[in-house]
Amino acid sequence: MTSFLRVMRAVCVKDLRLALAERIFLVVGLIIPINFLFLFILFALTGGEAPIAVVLDDQGPLAQRLVYSMQHAHSFQIRLMDRGSAERELRAGRIVAVVRIPPGFDSDLRAGHRVELPVEVNNLQVDFTNDIRRAVPLSITSFYAQAFPDQVVVHAQEVDLQTADTGYVPYLAVSIVVAGLFVEGLLQSAVLAAREYESATIKELELSPASRWAVTLGKVLAGLTLTAAAGAIVAAIVIFVVGVRPVHPLEVLAFGLLMMVPFVAIGVLVGTLLKRRQAAVPLSLGLFLPVFFLSGPFGPPNWGGALGVLSLVSPLTYAIALFQHAFHGYETAQPSLLVDGLVLVGFTVAAVGAAALVLRRGAAQ
Repeated sequence: MTSFLRVMRAVCVKDLRLALAERIFLVVGLIIPINFLFLFILFALTGGEAPIAVVLDDQGPLAQRLVYSMQHAHSFQIRLMDRGSAERELRAGRIVAVVRIPPGFDSDLRAGHRVELPVEVNNLQVDFTNDIRRAVPLSITSFYAQAFPDQVVVHAQEVDLQTADTGYVPYLAVSIVVAGLFVEGLLQSAVLAAREYESATIKELELSPASRWAVTLGKVLAGLTLTAAAGAIVAAIVIFVVGVRPVHPLEVLAFGLLMMVPFVAIGVLVGTLLKRRQAAVPLSLGLFLPVFFLSGPFGPPNWGGALGVLSLVSPLTYAIALFQHAFHGYETAQPSLLVDGLVLVGFTVAAVGAAALVLRRGAAQ
């Protein structure tokens, strides 16, 4: 056991020294997850709610209440404008719709007259267009139920499963922390493993009496150290800059370590199989995006069919579920937290075992 641990330590220290000596890969590994964080948060902030203009040609209390209902529909970014400015903004593409509350809106409603609410839509972007088509009628229904409760006798009684609502950005930010750990672990450990073959030092390891398991675990430990440093930076940005406070801070530490180990182990396996950094780096980056989107970063991956099956073989699916519980306090996947953790342990054992097997075969040849 002493010899085993000595080999692990020696391999880990050697890889860390090499990583610090070749700072370009170290810096790139740190920058990539941070870039992904800002990229996806920018995507969420610009794509979450449709920017629209509201033209108030009636300043009455009922018209004001309708605007209030629209503001609380969680679908719009509302700007109050005059008619000319709204038309110019719509033609310039800076807003996607103009909703005009016509003159006499309050008096017509109180008299029981039919009111037409003009909605001019720039239907260039189908997602925003569908948001407008769904949310404007919903806002009108909500407004009418509040303004004339005696005339609307059917009401939905909402029963929330979770104790509090979670915003789009806080949910996505947690998923991106997991993605940052994944791409960092995959990239750094794949580079460390592939460098052994490029420098031909792998032959010394293969011919030595050192345990292949000890060599592999030493590389995992080195990759884990580098990944933890990058993960701490990304998590700090999410917590202190984005403002997503974890409900269970100790789970963030425990689950973070639990998920980093299989990510790093998979990277060691990739680098050991490809043997070249020029191949390992593009594959690591190319593998990241499809696996990330497949694993439910925007919501639980509850789709069925082939995509549902593929999501179950992604370690990110289980890692995202664990971190959503750590940050927000709820479970987003069907398996329990224990099952999620055991699956990640299984990924670790499989990846480390496969990498050690590849090393053993190389020594036999």
